[in-house]
Amino acid sequence: MIHPQLRFVVAACLLALSPSVLLGQPRPRIGLALGGGAARGFAHIGVLKWFDEHRIPVDAIAGTSMGGLIGGAFASGMTPAEVEALVASMHWDVMLSPDAPFADKSFRRKEDARAFPTDLAVGLRGGLSLPAGLSMGQPADIVLGRTAMPYYALATFDDLPTPFRCVAADLRKSEIVVFDRGWLAQAMRATMAIPGVFTPVTIGDQVLVDGGVLNNLPADVVAAMGADIVIAVDVSNELVRHKPGQSLLGVLFDALDVMMRDNTRRSLRLATLVLKPELKGFWGTDFDKAPQLIARGYAAAEARRAELERFALAPADYEAYRAARMSRRRTLLPPPVSVEIEGVDAAEATRLRSRFAPFVGRPLDEAAVERELALLMGTERYMSATYRLVGDGLRPGMVVTVKPKTWGPPFVLVAADLRNNPSTGIGATGRARVVLADITGPGDEGRIDVALGTLTGIGAEWYRPLGRTGLFFAPRGHIEQSRFNVFDGSAFRAEYNRVSSRAGADVGFTSGNRLELRAGYHVEHLDGRTKVGEALVPRIDGTQAFFEARATYDGQTGAVVPERGLYVKASLRKFTRAAKTVPAVEGATSDPPSLLSGEADALLFAPVGRRGRLFFRASGGTSFGSTAVINAFALGGPFALGALNEGELRGSHFVLGSAGYLHQVYRFAQGAAGAIYVGGWIETGSAFDRWRGTHMRTNLSVGLIVDTPLGPVSAAYSLGFDGRNRFYASLGPTLRR
Repeated sequence: MIHPQLRFVVAACLLALSPSVLLGQPRPRIGLALGGGAARGFAHIGVLKWFDEHRIPVDAIAGTSMGGLIGGAFASGMTPAEVEALVASMHWDVMLSPDAPFADKSFRRKEDARAFPTDLAVGLRGGLSLPAGLSMGQPADIVLGRTAMPYYALATFDDLPTPFRCVAADLRKSEIVVFDRGWLAQAMRATMAIPGVFTPVTIGDQVLVDGGVLNNLPADVVAAMGADIVIAVDVSNELVRHKPGQSLLGVLFDALDVMMRDNTRRSLRLATLVLKPELKGFWGTDFDKAPQLIARGYAAAEARRAELERFALAPADYEAYRAARMSRRRTLLPPPVSVEIEGVDAAEATRLRSRFAPFVGRPLDEAAVERELALLMGTERYMSATYRLVGDGLRPGMVVTVKPKTWGPPFVLVAADLRNNPSTGIGATGRARVVLADITGPGDEGRIDVALGTLTGIGAEWYRPLGRTGLFFAPRGHIEQSRFNVFDGSAFRAEYNRVSSRAGADVGFTSGNRLELRAGYHVEHLDGRTKVGEALVPRIDGTQAFFEARATYDGQTGAVVPERGLYVKASLRKFTRAAKTVPAVEGATSDPPSLLSGEADALLFAPVGRRGRLFFRASGGTSFGSTAVINAFALGGPFALGALNEGELRGSHFVLGSAGYLHQVYRFAQGAAGAIYVGGWIETGSAFDRWRGTHMRTNLSVGLIVDTPLGPVSAAYSLGFDGRNRFYASLGPTLRR
C-alpha cells in the first residue's frame, strides 16, 4: 500500500496534468469523503449535484454521520436529485422525536398523550431509568431500510453501484468501526447514532454510535479503498458559536463539534483536495433549511471549478461511467417465502408472526409492511421494529427485528396543571399515571392515576383485550375530590367541594388506532357541599347509578396543536338511580332518577400553508327535557367562553361553537421541544335550563400556545361582546374539554 504522504505527492502531480496528458491512460480513481455535521451535512448533496453536472465521476465514497447517510444513499445508485428528494421527504420533527408519531400511536397511547402532553416519562424496569437517546431512531430505520432493501444479498459494500464505507465508534472498546459489509441500513443507522440524540446500535458485543467522535471526516478510509484522488467535504464548525436560545439538541451538537474538530484536522491532511462550504450562520439543528445548505455545497464546488474540472470526463465517457453505475443498481424485491421474528421471546414472536404472515408469498408491499411496523411502534413498548430480506437468491425470507424497550414497562407519566383564577387565585394539580403491561397475560395493561392539588384522587383501570378481535373488557374505578366555584352572574359566591367514589366496568371495541366504542354500568357515591361562601348549590349525599355509552374518534396528528385531523367524542348516560340532595335554595331539586344525558364535542384542524392552522369546534350537551342539578353542564374559562370565569355558566343544556387561527412563529430545534403559536379565535355559546330565551355569549380572544417539554403553556386575553374581559394563563391541556 502506498504511504499516505507519497499518495499525496502522486495526486498533486495528477492535479497538475491536463486531460490531454491523461488521454489514453487509466484515469485516476476519485474518492469522496463526506464529513459529519448533522443538518450541515445536507451541503454534501450540493457537491454531488455539481459533480454530476460537470461530469466528475465518484469511484468510491465514504461518510460519517450525515455524510454516511448521504454517501450511502448515493452509493445505493441514487442520483444526486434522488438523494435530494429523499432528504426532502424526511420529516425531521418525527425523526428526532422521542416518541412514535402521534398519528401512529395506538388508541390508548393517544389517550395518554392527551392527558399527559409532556416529555416527563420514565421507566420503572430495574428502577427509575430513561432511554439512551432523545430519539429511538425508528423513522430513520424505516427510511434507511427502504433504501437498502434491494441489496439484501450483498456480499460487500464494494458491490454497490458505488463502493461505500461508513464509520461508527464502538463505545465499549473506544475503537473506530468501518463498515464494509453487512446490512447496509444498519451500518448507515450506526454512523448517524449521535450520542444523546439517537439511541446506540448494538451488534453483537459492540455498542455503536456516530463515528464522528473518533473519525468525523474519513479521508483515510477513502484512501484505503484505493482512491488516487481523495476529495474531502468538511461541513464541521471551526468554532463553537453559541446560538441564542440554544436548545438541548443544539448544545449536544456543539459538544460533539468540540470533540470532532481535532480528528477532522488530522483527516484533512490526508485529502488531495478539501471543499469547505461556507456555512456560517447554519447550525446542526437547521434540518428545515436543506435547500439553502445544498446550495452552499454546490457553491463550494463551483468555487474550486478550475481544480475539479481536471477530473472531468468527456461526455461519452461520463455516460459510460453512469451506465456502468446504473447497471449495478438493484431494484428487484421478490416475494418473501417466510417470515421470522427476532428479538423477543417465543410467545411474543408467535403473536407477532401472525401480524406479518399475510405478506408471505406476495409481491412485497413496502408501504404496507412499514405501516404495520408503525402501528407496532405505536404501542410504545419497543425501541425499534424493522425488517429486511435475507437469502442469496430469488426466494428470500423476511426477518422482522423487534427490540423491546429496556427501561419499561412499567412507565410513569407525569404532568402539572396550573391555571390562574381571578376569583380564587391559582389552581394547581400534580398528576402521575403508571402504565403497566402484561399483568395477567400478553396484551393486557393497567393504569393507575394519582392526582394531588385542586383535584385530588386515585383511580385505576384494567384493560383486557379479547383475542385479536378488537373487543376488550375494562373494569375501572376512582376516588377523587374536586373543587369548583359558584357564581351569581359574574360575582364569585362560593367554593363547592365534591367527593366522588365510582366503580364500574366497560366492554368495548377498538378499530385500528383511531376509533374506540365502549359501554358499561357504573355506580357512583357523591358527597358535595359548600366549603366557603353562600350555599347556592344543593348539598349532595347519596349514590347514583347509570349506563354509559361512549364513542371516540381520534384522527388528529398531534395532542397539542395538530397540523390536521378530526377529534370527536360523544357520550350518552341513562341513569337508573339518582343521588339524594338537600335543597340549598328554594326550588332546587335532585336529578330525575331516569335522567338521560348526552354530550358531544368535535374539534377539526386544517393546515394553512406550512405554518398556519385553522381550527373549528362544535360542542353540545342536553338532558333531553329534564332539569339536571347534580349532573349539570358548565361553561366558562379557556377555550370555553374565555371572558367568563371557569364554570360560571351552569345548566341542563349547553352549546358552544368556535373558530380560530393559530400561526407558528417560532420552531424549537426539531424534535426537541415543539413550537410557539399565536392566533385569535371567536367563541359563542351558553349553558342554560330552558332553550327558549337562551342568552348566547360571544367572545373574541387573542393569545399564544407554547408547546414545551413540561406541557403546553397558554396565555390569552378574551373580550366579550357584553364588555366582560379576562386574561388567563395556564400550564396543561388547553383545547380539550
